[in-house]
Amino acid sequence: MLFLLLTIGPAFLFACGNILEKSGVSTVGKKTGGVSKPWLFFKGVITNKFWWLGISCSGLATVGYYIAMANYDLSQVQPMMVLNPVLTALMGFCILKEALTKRIVVAICFVVAGLLYSVENLGESTSVQDVGMLWTYAGAVCGITLVAHLWCKNREMVDSLIMGVGFGISAAFYKSVAMDFDLDAVSASTVFGLLLDPRVWGYIVTYGIAFLYSQISFSRGRALFIVPFSAAVGAAVPTLAGAVVFAEAFPIGKIISVALVLTGAALFVVRRPRRHNH
Repeated sequence: MLFLLLTIGPAFLFACGNILEKSGVSTVGKKTGGVSKPWLFFKGVITNKFWWLGISCSGLATVGYYIAMANYDLSQVQPMMVLNPVLTALMGFCILKEALTKRIVVAICFVVAGLLYSVENLGESTSVQDVGMLWTYAGAVCGITLVAHLWCKNREMVDSLIMGVGFGISAAFYKSVAMDFDLDAVSASTVFGLLLDPRVWGYIVTYGIAFLYSQISFSRGRALFIVPFSAAVGAAVPTLAGAVVFAEAFPIGKIISVALVLTGAALFVVRRPRRHNH
């Protein structure tokens, strides 16, 4: 029950936060010209009440999400976060009267099926970390992302990719630090030691870049693309880290569950309609 509270609750709050942040940033972007005028854009964003309400929802979600990551396998927690686009779609249908396409219905079915398939493994904690592999994995994923950034011309996709990878890698860094941190033995020396831990700075840098790109992507992209695409990447990166870095147990049931959830997340991504030349 606690596992579900710490995963479904944050997924719901993240969905609310995404909608509110998108609303605030989009409004400010239209008024100020977006990131082309960074100071006016920044000033408008931090004075927008919808943006602050969204940040508050995301902040509460993050607390529950981090508690879940510290206590359970990443390969269990991250797929639950894919409920974010599911709940966003359902909220849009119920509250905003937006249409549910066949593609989105199929995506929801994949995600729900994957989560139901994983019920027997919920709440597992089998992580045993390899710090050296953590840095190797983070470097490899960031390198691939940098190549994609230089090669891909679709700014919406690149922004969402960097956002998802940043949040995903920061989750792996946080999990690593949390596994070595003992709340029952907190002292000034342990806190000082955290400030000198490269993993903490790795977390700060990757999370900061992800947050920055989340605001940039919301200012010039579509929420229906950004949220599911970044959620899929943000779930896949730490889930893979669970296998590569933390040696988490991956029985066939969990593999099927994760595959179904990530497939559903991928189906949520809405493509731009092709332009026809006349």
